Amino acid sequence: DECATSTDNCDVNAICTNVANTFLCDCKPGFVGPGTVCSDIDECAMGTDDCGATSQCSNLPGSFECACAAGYTGDGTNCADIDECANNTDNCAANASCTNTPGSFMCACPLGYSGDGITCTDINECTTNADNCNVNASCTNLMGSFTCACSAGYQGNGVTCTDINECTTNTNNCSVNAVCSNSAGGFA
Repeated sequence: DECATSTDNCDVNAICTNVANTFLCDCKPGFVGPGTVCSDIDECAMGTDDCGATSQCSNLPGSFECACAAGYTGDGTNCADIDECANNTDNCAANASCTNTPGSFMCACPLGYSGDGITCTDINECTTNADNCNVNASCTNLMGSFTCACSAGYQGNGVTCTDINECTTNTNNCSVNAVCSNSAGGFA
């Protein structure tokens, strides 16, 4: 019995079967060859694995292993997307929006901020002239926004400012014996 006495010439990855006056060598599952030489079958390269579309196949001697790709969870055959936004496992800035994508996520800074969504910096609309304040108004930067206020002598919402006619509204301090003359933003 050559198989029992290890006098056969079967490959280490073959099964030896004793038959009358001789023996047979058959490669184990996952290997191919005449039995005296057995080579690993790369199921991943051949596409004969049963790994899911969102998993990675790793060839092993005589077999293979499936593992879900980054951003997915499951047994390797069936993988489901991980919603990093809902699970709060994203690294978006506190004031940024998080959008789940297949296997990943995207961060975006809100209006009034610049950056990649992981880091968001306030845009100073006043110094970058991105405000819509009237020429007769002052601009005040706020986090993520700005406000406009009409200058002294003007009235309105800061975006629209009109001259206050102090002469007709009796808000001037002219002498009763003087003639009040309205001017832009004031009087004389």
